[in-house]
Amino acid sequence: MSAPALIGETAYRGTYVARHIQLGEAPKVLVPLLRRIWTNTFDRDTPAMSVALLARPWVQLALNPKPRRWDQHPPVPGVGYPAATGHDALWRGSLRESVDGPLEWLYLLDLDQRRLVAYQTTVHGRWLRHSAHHLDPAEDLFVTEPALNDSGPDVTVCTVCGATDDIDHVEVPSMAGYGYDITTSCNRCGSLIATNPFFGDRLIRKPWPPPQPATGGTSGSTH
Repeated sequence: MSAPALIGETAYRGTYVARHIQLGEAPKVLVPLLRRIWTNTFDRDTPAMSVALLARPWVQLALNPKPRRWDQHPPVPGVGYPAATGHDALWRGSLRESVDGPLEWLYLLDLDQRRLVAYQTTVHGRWLRHSAHHLDPAEDLFVTEPALNDSGPDVTVCTVCGATDDIDHVEVPSMAGYGYDITTSCNRCGSLIATNPFFGDRLIRKPWPPPQPATGGTSGSTH
């Protein structure tokens, strides 16, 4: 279901700049769309994509937007439908501040890591980190998939061993002095991704199936 959202890029020490999207979507809809826009429209040029997204507020993002007679501005090819009025200024904020206005999602591009981090508002009007997604999905360690019964909540799957919803996620205030040190690990195979606001991401994929311990050995002679 569409809901107001922000999209932009990370800035200094937990701050961000963003634009308003009137018809935003949850990550399971918007992340695949942004990956296609990144690949098809911007040829995987993340800074160019960020510049285009921050150039104007949006009604809705779309890979192939078609002209509509009721739109006051023509669509931006390969990006979406720009908004005519309202929320015209760049949205500058901090992840530590209260959420201002009726917003549900915040999507921030990390230009160095070629990554998209999604935040969701809480009942207390704060941003809570929801998920992180590499723009190149082949680099993702954990992915979100629909539940097998098609009616339950989405599940998190480890792309190394296939474990489902067997993930530990730990966030602690970073010793860098701002932000959080975040570790998301698979309880089955031990693969993990650790994020530090100063050093960025560190991804460890453990061998799967795990190597078998060596058995036997050289036999000595007996007397």
